[in-house]
Amino acid sequence: MMHIILVIAIVIILAASCLMTFALCRAATRRDEMEERWASAASCGQEKEERHETA
Repeated sequence: MMHIILVIAIVIILAASCLMTFALCRAATRRDEMEERWASAASCGQEKEERHETA
């Protein structure tokens, strides 16, 4: 009986660690996408300012 409880506990811990790894990877991917958007938005804003200054 104790063996079954131990196996179930290990399976639950492994499943939780897999889910946490997946969640962290997904969050990192979203952060990278957001940083790309911010960088492109910032560069677009700078280009508009430069065009305005030269005009």
